[in-house]
Amino acid sequence: MKVFETNFRAVYKKICLLSDSEVLDKINLREIFDYPPEEKLDGYLTYGYIDEQTGFNFKILAGAQIDGDKIKVFPCTYKRGKSIRRAEIEDAEIKILPENFSAAFRDKIKVLDDTFAFDAAKENTRLIKTIDSLRHPNFPDDVAVYFHGENFEPELAWVRCLEAKENLIVGELLHELNQDFGVHTGDKIIFGVADFNGEIICAAINF
Repeated sequence: MKVFETNFRAVYKKICLLSDSEVLDKINLREIFDYPPEEKLDGYLTYGYIDEQTGFNFKILAGAQIDGDKIKVFPCTYKRGKSIRRAEIEDAEIKILPENFSAAFRDKIKVLDDTFAFDAAKENTRLIKTIDSLRHPNFPDDVAVYFHGENFEPELAWVRCLEAKENLIVGELLHELNQDFGVHTGDKIIFGVADFNGEIICAAINF
């Protein structure tokens, strides 16, 4: 399975194996890990997390050797931390690994979870599957929302989800609109989800 084929929710806070030559070429693992020079790594174990500034990232945890269905996590000494953005490796092969693979990295994962902790309200918006087709592929909190009104042409803008209230979502407008709808970058927007001629859309409703 390729990275671009995965829903962010499937790999969020999960241990994932990334592999193939494209991935390996992007990072010099020997700058991150110490391991015997005669060994060849086939990929690396990562942890998926969201940083609002850089989007969805994979934190590199360890090197890996792959032999059929068997994965050997290669013992290593860290030289420095390294993450890779989802946008950089969309065509890479990815495999979601069982929970038991996380045990050896519990401390590193806790640091990541604490560093990029979000309140429960925002986390709940990530569970709303009906808007998945409208999410930015690399910034899953950001949703394409239509602004509309009398004497205006419908206009799409990116809105960052903050919380869900009943059947509505509160978000932050991320950029200026081309038309003067009376809202600006940084303003809170309330939007709803609707079926428009068989297509799911999000539409702003509070202006």
